[in-house]
Amino acid sequence: MSSETRIYWYPMGTGNLETVTIPGFVTSLEDDDPEVVAATSETVAGGMTRQLYGDWRRVVIVRQHLRPSIAAEALAIRGLRSLQSHLLAGYSVGVSVGDRATFGAFTVAGVPRGATAIGIPGNAYAAWAPLATLQAGDEIVLQSASPFGAREVHTLSSVASIGTGSALALGLSRATYYDHTGSIFVRRRTFYPHLKLPEDQLDTPIVTTSSRGRTFDFRLELREDMPEAWSVGESGEGLTGATGQPRTQYRNLQRVI
Repeated sequence: MSSETRIYWYPMGTGNLETVTIPGFVTSLEDDDPEVVAATSETVAGGMTRQLYGDWRRVVIVRQHLRPSIAAEALAIRGLRSLQSHLLAGYSVGVSVGDRATFGAFTVAGVPRGATAIGIPGNAYAAWAPLATLQAGDEIVLQSASPFGAREVHTLSSVASIGTGSALALGLSRATYYDHTGSIFVRRRTFYPHLKLPEDQLDTPIVTTSSRGRTFDFRLELREDMPEAWSVGESGEGLTGATGQPRTQYRNLQRVI
């Protein structure tokens, strides 16, 4: 796996941007577990039809043996412990696994099946990582909105600047599989900018002690909040952590007591 994982968050949805940096390689990263909302009907003759309303992914990140005797890892342990209150309250975080991974953009128009090139504006998350960019060989995800959208993974064959701004022309190593109508979300495959703690994880600690307190293990299981992502893309809302503005108004997973 790639080295160094960063978690971006605005405490309780306001304030300045905070970052938890987990040094070294993650132990494991899983992001292919779907959650699906659908209605399926079957006929007596064995036919089947399905109405898909939406699908989201869970992201599970594990890093074992964080050592409090190492300054950078001790800082990460404290940051992760502080992060849990934010997650329990239903607010989102962004997670970036690997160097240069903090990159995502929303296209102005859709992309048809069979396309081998895509034009995108600049990085919508540049406030988190101003130097992050794309280059040939990177894996990217193309994602259009539910319920009629789809998700596909590609490798970039080329990346070129468009004009003098931050827009990019992306060449794909193979043609797109699906017709994507409307704006699509283009991101590095290991960048997940809108994640929240699902209800079945509320009672699960994200940091646990191992080796009799000499090391700590970190495990975080989160779920995509794509309505939040599309809100950023459609409204052009800035990620204004530097000015203390709240990043999101979505709290649909907030636990009510």
